[in-house]
Amino acid sequence: MAGKNNKRSAAMAVPCRLVQVWVCFLALLGSACEDRRMNNMVGDQVYLNKYGENVQNIFKGEDFTYHLQVIKSGVGQQGGEVSIHVDESILAQYEGKYALLPAELYKVKSSQVSLKSSDYSAHFEVEFDAAAIQKLEAGTGLHYAIPFRLSSGTLKLAPDQQLFSVLVPKILNPYIQFKTPGLAPATSSVSEANSAPETRYYAFLQTNYNNQSDLQYKVEVSEAALAAYNKEQGTTHRLLPAAAYRIDQSSFNITSLNNEQAMSYYLLTGKVPVGEYMLPFEITQVSRYGIDPQAKTMLIPVKITE
Repeated sequence: MAGKNNKRSAAMAVPCRLVQVWVCFLALLGSACEDRRMNNMVGDQVYLNKYGENVQNIFKGEDFTYHLQVIKSGVGQQGGEVSIHVDESILAQYEGKYALLPAELYKVKSSQVSLKSSDYSAHFEVEFDAAAIQKLEAGTGLHYAIPFRLSSGTLKLAPDQQLFSVLVPKILNPYIQFKTPGLAPATSSVSEANSAPETRYYAFLQTNYNNQSDLQYKVEVSEAALAAYNKEQGTTHRLLPAAAYRIDQSSFNITSLNNEQAMSYYLLTGKVPVGEYMLPFEITQVSRYGIDPQAKTMLIPVKITE
């Protein structure tokens, strides 16, 4: 009997050991599969994208609004509210370089914005009375700024130096201009023997602001601009005769949401003697805002070869 009982006990012990082995195996497997992707990851925190001294071009005219951007970095698992307020004490760091811009000359659309857990950034909208600021600076001789500080009751803040932005509005007139005003960097040329009857070239125009509308403009050949250049530089460039070029007036536009576009002009073969000439362009009209007086002309060297 004893022998039979021993055999039975041994037989029962084998499944028990197998169960223990499986339990240990599953425990190890669970430990190995533990999600450790969050290890060493930094928690969410917020800061201003343009922190410290922040000079921004603000254009006189309609709909020019500056976006002061706040960034949320980290693992992206937390949302919350952030706000900005004016902290005049920040200006002391700049030792009299800036005066506080009067509150009536700007407007913050909303001083508080929300960030969802998945958001990377948000922004505060700041509108300026550009003409009034320009008049104030002209009258006082001072430079003005708005010292904004970022705060939050729900999200962790970055180090202090990333939490303030001394926003300095630099007031400019919105202009259209040649991209490369003055003497063009390259010569336009045609060969009497090898060129097509017309050879197309481009001159690029641009706005100095973020263009939100369709602009129409006018460019003319200006003999006066060439005369002024010759006098200033002590040169004797010849005006390209009208028979040797054609300007595509249908290209006189910069479309909405574009800040740069090309106008087309053509050089014609067989119309003038071989030689070197100058084609002086001048922007004379624009449908919105103004023309940069310092960048309204472009002089293109033209070479006619045999």
